This record gives sequence, C-alpha cells and structure tokens, in this order.
Amino acid sequence: MASNSRTGKSVGGWRPVIAIAALPARLVVGGIFLIAGIDKVQAPGAFADAIRAFHLLPPELVLPLAFVLPWLELLVAAYLLLGFMTRPASIGAGVLLLGFVVALGSSLVTGNTDHACGCFGSGDSVNPVLAFLAGGSTITWWDLIRDLLLIGLATLVFVCGPGLLSLDGLIGRRSAQYRVTA
Repeated sequence: MASNSRTGKSVGGWRPVIAIAALPARLVVGGIFLIAGIDKVQAPGAFADAIRAFHLLPPELVLPLAFVLPWLELLVAAYLLLGFMTRPASIGAGVLLLGFVVALGSSLVTGNTDHACGCFGSGDSVNPVLAFLAGGSTITWWDLIRDLLLIGLATLVFVCGPGLLSLDGLIGRRSAQYRVTA
C-alpha cells in the first residue's frame, strides 16, 4: 500500500470503498425522508390521526407535531440528497428515526398495533415499492426493523461523511484549492 510522503499515512485501503458506500446510503435515507415527508405535508390531518393512534402524546401536541414533523423530514431529505451539511443532516435523520422507533416499539410492546404507522403519510399509495415500505394497515415488526436499518444507514453517513457527488465535497475541494493558492 502506498503512503503519502507529506503525512506518512497510508493511502488507499477502505477509504474509496467507504466513499462509494456513503453515497447510496445518503441517497436512500434522503429519498425515504423525501417520500415520507411529501404525503404528510399534503395531508396533515391524516398524519395527525396516525400520531394520535399511538396514544403517546398529549392531545394538544398532536396537531403541532403533525404540521412541523413533515417539514423537518423534508429539510433532512433535501440536505441528504444534496450532500449539504451531511453530518448534521444524518444526525437529524437519526434523531427522527429514533423517535419513530420508540413509538413503534411502544405499540408493539403494548399491543396497540391495529393502526397504520403513518410513516409514509396516508398509506393510500398505488406504488408497490412505497406500499412495501409502508408496511400495511397495522404496526408490525417490519416497521421497526425498517427504521432500525435506516438508523444504521444514517450512522454510516455520519461516520463516512457525504461520499461522492455532494455539495460538502465540492465546497471542501474549493476551500482546499483556495488555501493552496492563497
């Protein structure tokens, strides 16, 4: 393995593989948040009903959360898809997903599973991929496993950075180029 003459650190190894793996992870998490947020923004009342079905929040917090949460999902989606402020966006995705895991886990533990998770809005999609991701009209272990897998992908993005094709990478290259020429 070659080494960098300036720093003495090895070059190559896993770094290219990680940069390549970070891109699909970032795009998958961002894409799922985009799909999930769009339907919720269009139908906040239906999303409020889905939140209410979990019986975890006081009634006066359900509607404000139903209005704010989809916009947070869309913000996280935009940042991840663009590769802009990728690490903070992956933390945001992880925090949101952790909240979803708590709600889903609570439903599974208490047996309150006779309602859709509301993860992808109303769940009336004719798209088979979206229908598969949404899981159906009841809370199942699939819903929990899906969100845990997404937490894993968000963690990969946080650890590895934005990967290829990102605004963070473009800004970083431009900054480094400016520092070298200045």
